[in-house]
Order: sequence, then C-alpha cells, then structure tokens
Amino acid sequence: MKRIIGLILALLMLAALAACGANTEQALGGVKTLNAPAAPTEGGRSGESRVSDDFTAKSLPVMLADLNGENRVYSPLNVYMALGMLAEITDGESRAQVLELLGSADMETLRAGIKALWEECYSDGEELKLLPAASIWLRDDASYREEPLLRLAEDHRAEAFSGPMGRESYDLALRNWINERTKHLLEQQANELSLSPETMIALVTTLYFKSSWSSPFDEDATKKDVFHAADGDTEADFMHDRLRRDYFRGERFGAISIPMQRGACMWLILPDEGVSLQELIDSGEAAAFLSGRGEWTDREECSIRLSMPKFDISSDLSLNESLQTLGVTDVFDASCADFSPLCDLRMWVSKVEHAARVMIDEEGGEAAAYTIIEMPAEAAPEIEPRVIDFVCDRPFLFAMTRWDSVLFVGAVSDPSA
Repeated sequence: MKRIIGLILALLMLAALAACGANTEQALGGVKTLNAPAAPTEGGRSGESRVSDDFTAKSLPVMLADLNGENRVYSPLNVYMALGMLAEITDGESRAQVLELLGSADMETLRAGIKALWEECYSDGEELKLLPAASIWLRDDASYREEPLLRLAEDHRAEAFSGPMGRESYDLALRNWINERTKHLLEQQANELSLSPETMIALVTTLYFKSSWSSPFDEDATKKDVFHAADGDTEADFMHDRLRRDYFRGERFGAISIPMQRGACMWLILPDEGVSLQELIDSGEAAAFLSGRGEWTDREECSIRLSMPKFDISSDLSLNESLQTLGVTDVFDASCADFSPLCDLRMWVSKVEHAARVMIDEEGGEAAAYTIIEMPAEAAPEIEPRVIDFVCDRPFLFAMTRWDSVLFVGAVSDPSA
C-alpha cells in the first residue's frame, strides 16, 4: 500500500500536495489524503462528450419508471462518470456490461469520453458553475494493484483517501467531502451515508450546477395558480415570461429551451393533452429527444407565453435494480463479478446510491447530485499463527521506552528478591 501511495503522489506532484494537503486533511477530519488532482481548465464544446448521450437515452426510461405521481430527479452525467470509474477496476464480462451500457466500444474510447466531459463541462465562473468531482475511498489495511488506481487518478481526476472502514471518523470524512462539493444541497441525504467495515473500496462522484437565466423572470409577475397533478389539483407559484424561441413538436409532446448563462439552458418537455407523463417517458420519446437521437415533426420560431411553476425537488435513489435492468448484472453477483484489475479478493458491488436535487426560481437554477458505489470483499482465509510459549521463568531483560528513547532497562534475576 505504501508503494501505491508513493506512485500516486509522484504522479500528481509532491509540491501540489504539500500546498493544499494540510487544508484537505483538516477538512476531512485527519483521514489520509493520497493525492490532490489539479482542477481542470474550462474548455469549449468539441462534440466528443456526446458519448454520454447514449447512456441518457437508455437510462431515462428506467430511472424515471413507475413514478406513480411522485417527483423524481437524477443526473445522467453524474451516474455515467461513476460507472466509468467502475469500468476501470473491472474486467471480463463485468467490464463488458458496463461499457455496453455506457455506449463505449473499449476502455480507450471511454477514457477519451470521460476526459472530454471534464474539459467541456467544467466551469467555475460567476455566471456558470458546473463542477464535477470524483473520489476513491480505500480501506487502509488492504492491498491494491497500482494501475487501476493510477488510471482513476489520471483519467477520471479522482482524489484518493485511505482510512479505517466502518469507523465514524472515515464516514464523517466522506460526508464532508460530498457536502463540500455539492455546496450542502444534499446534506440530509449525505449525512446518512456510512461505509460498512467489509468495504474494500468506494467510488464517489458529485456534480454541482448553478446558473442564472439569460433574462430573469419578473418576480412581480409570479402568481399562485392551479397545477393539475396526477392525483388532483394543487396550488403553486407560477413564473411568467414572454420568449421568442424555437418551438419543437414531437409526436406526442412540445418542447422549448430557456437560455441560461455561458451556454447552459433548461429544456421543458410538455406531453400533449391526453398523454400522460409516464407514457411519454416509457415510450423513450423524451429520452431520444434530449439525447439528440430523436426526431421532431416540426420546429418553428415562435413568441411563447411561458408559465412555469417554481420548484425544489430532490430524490434519494438506490440504483441496484435499475442498473441490472439496464444490463449491468455481473458486478452485483459475488460468484461472477470480476474485479481482478484491483485485487485478488472476491469482490462485488453491494449498493449504488444516487441523490439529486434541482431548485428553480425567478433568478435561475441550482442543482447537485452524487453517486456512491460501494464494494465489499470476501474475507481472506485467516492463517492460524504459530503458537509459542514465552514463559519468563528464568532471568530476563526488560526495557521501558518512549518514542526512540530508552527510559529504563534492567535485568530480572530474582523477582522475589
């Protein structure tokens, strides 16, 4: 384990770690920080990050299935990045299933896509904050192979931490890390997280977003009105505006986008009268449209009288069943999960948890998400130590020390004297 730490530190520069490691370690309650990746620079749209759109198209109907009138939200980008990290530490059919879901032919394609996502999505300006983050949480009494950990640090910009699994101090460090990077928007969910003592490694990704509308809504125009929910009418605060925008007509929906700062926007997809939201989701039409793979029947620039409720919705989801529905099954089965790139112990994914929150008001929107993938390991068989009888029934020597100083030393020739 010491050799791994040394390699990671060498890769990410000792000087950078010395400059920021003290603050990081203090913020994380003394848990050992193994690296400190530099923040990415903000880039432009190259088109390579469209690889994640395949995952959006596949996952949206599954993640938003069986709503039954409830609010639900998830972050395809955040889950995609977590699964990308999972692919790095798997092999065989386990890796093939993850790559298939992510729409990547091989690991090099996936790594190029992850790199593009970091470069194109990252923004830390006043007008737009879009901040992805990733981390690895290792058990400090276990051994790991270097290559996948270095890959996670290099290609996925993952910070690495080491500590005692199952200890409250380590759980607190994890919660603090998530809360800091999601600006405490998901504090209630994050503060309930804990890692089991059997966990070998946990992979964590977060995403934080904040931007204002290009043209803010007039607060004076916000009025209470009726929202026709699936289980009955309710009252909500509706914002109003007049926009000149492209109006898209799908087979069973209409859609517009509301511009935000620095290239961000918010899409609104409204099912036609007589078409339920669940029907539209289950058909895959909405997912195809959002991922750029769907077709619309008409597109026209219009003057749009927009009326939209303010909202603050959040979800706390287990993704185990959803991912298995999407074809990722082997990693959940201890008998066939292949984590051989990481270690020789039998490992599997015990849980994948995802939380997300989106808030919209007259000024703009703020959102956050995290995904945590936890992997325990089958305990290695214990080797019984050799038994030695050490009976001081004859003269013996003793010493009392502190640190490297010998405080007392003596010989016991006759303890009864």
